[in-house]
Amino acid sequence: MKSGIIAVILAGIVVVGGITYAFQRTEDRPVDEVVVAAKTRGSSEVVNVDDLANKPEDFKGEFVLRGAVAGVSKTDGVFAVVDSREFESCGVLTCALNTIPVRFNGELPEPKTIVEITGRVIRGENGLIINAESVKAVK
Repeated sequence: MKSGIIAVILAGIVVVGGITYAFQRTEDRPVDEVVVAAKTRGSSEVVNVDDLANKPEDFKGEFVLRGAVAGVSKTDGVFAVVDSREFESCGVLTCALNTIPVRFNGELPEPKTIVEITGRVIRGENGLIINAESVKAVK
């Protein structure tokens, strides 16, 4: 039992550490200076974590992001999400390639919950982060 708790705590530490790294990109110039037209998206289209992580500059304005909650920091009002497709196919949170941090002022979801997040990509103190306006559990 104790080893399971330790494993969960270590996974949480890895996720929180990955939040800082998640959106660090090696561009010729800062992301703030990259001007890219937003992709045309239908209002009902949902973005997956891997799509956003691979090209965050393509997502300008408000959008809906679907992901599986990988870790939660209630004191900071932040949680991390991984691609829900990867989580559903492998069954564990650690198999996902990308982790995206989400800041939300409301009640934070529990780990392993599949959520849809309405928000925007912003530059935080440690890189890019999703500033969520709403978070809805879908599974």
